[in-house]
Amino acid sequence: MDTSNDESSVCATCGNYAVKECRQCRRVVYCDRGCQKADWKQHKKVCFPPGAKCDRCIEIIDENNLRLCLVPHAVHLLDDDEKTFGRGLATWNFSCRACEKQFAKQSPDYNGQETAPITKGPKFCYCGPHTIKPLPDEDLRRVYKDSMVLYFGPNLQQQIDAIPITMPHVRILTIQSSGGFDDSIEHTLEVSMPELEILRLMDVAFHKVTLNEQLTPKLVDLTMQNIPEECQLTVLLPELKTFGMYFYGPEDDSWIHEMLATSTKLVTFDSYKLTIGPKATFAGNNLESINLRRAEGLHSLTLYAPNLNHLSLQACYNFEGTFTILDSHPKFEPVQSQSHFVVNISNACISPAVERTLQSNPRITVEDRTEEYAKMEFG
Repeated sequence: MDTSNDESSVCATCGNYAVKECRQCRRVVYCDRGCQKADWKQHKKVCFPPGAKCDRCIEIIDENNLRLCLVPHAVHLLDDDEKTFGRGLATWNFSCRACEKQFAKQSPDYNGQETAPITKGPKFCYCGPHTIKPLPDEDLRRVYKDSMVLYFGPNLQQQIDAIPITMPHVRILTIQSSGGFDDSIEHTLEVSMPELEILRLMDVAFHKVTLNEQLTPKLVDLTMQNIPEECQLTVLLPELKTFGMYFYGPEDDSWIHEMLATSTKLVTFDSYKLTIGPKATFAGNNLESINLRRAEGLHSLTLYAPNLNHLSLQACYNFEGTFTILDSHPKFEPVQSQSHFVVNISNACISPAVERTLQSNPRITVEDRTEEYAKMEFG
């Protein structure tokens, strides 16, 4: 305890005259250490050094901002649950992966998702006391610095082209529809973002997307949804670890195979209604999860993934070629042991030969929940 404050004051615990101020925040005084200890349970909630920033909301914690820390739901951590449009009202339902809660936004404007208020569920991802302690990596309830969200509109291309100037150090970028989907206006994403790590392209018509070592060398997490089939896609990212692609059926899927060959550090590949075939190869020592749900046209699969945990072929309706598991690969260092993994073939049409291959491999446990899903759907 310091005695640097000579002005008379009142002890925060007992109300008597006191001059010994709190050494950390210098906002309250006590008459002795006993009073300080007695008050600490409550005082620690608001005890911060002058000029300190909250590690969650990144706001300066001062006399006007002591108790209330408000963190909005981060757009790049939202999963779209359902959209409904009708009777002059648009509703968007979301699940937040940070706070693990659901909320809904409503607006009479079908294209007003970005400004629509939250009408159901928590309005904030986090609401509580400030903290100056570093947050654990697994705690995602925070304001993300260097994060940018761009919505579809007449100035979207101009905003994209200006990213190197307006936010040259952007680390998280989301480009998404504000509600509807207009494919009459096509956009190009081909700008330098040297610090970009996470990119989400959701329900926006792109004519061309280029992501490579020169433009986005640090990109590790990429999600794309409803990208037009005619879009010229180039994804050559050696550092990529997480990839998601949803509702995409191009005539030429060669870029996907080039991406898989380049992304040797890939850990997770997630997809739904993705045209990738008739043959696909996944290879990597880091691969843990491959989801090929409803993969259109997939006929055969070659796999080198010694650390794989899960493979989903759910609702692959034409898997009648071959299923090959490699014990080694010339591009990767050999491993001493290979993991056991689950293969989900629920509602899939696979040939008897492929099924025998799956059943006979000691690394594989086959999961088939077709009957369970049928009961859920038809009662």
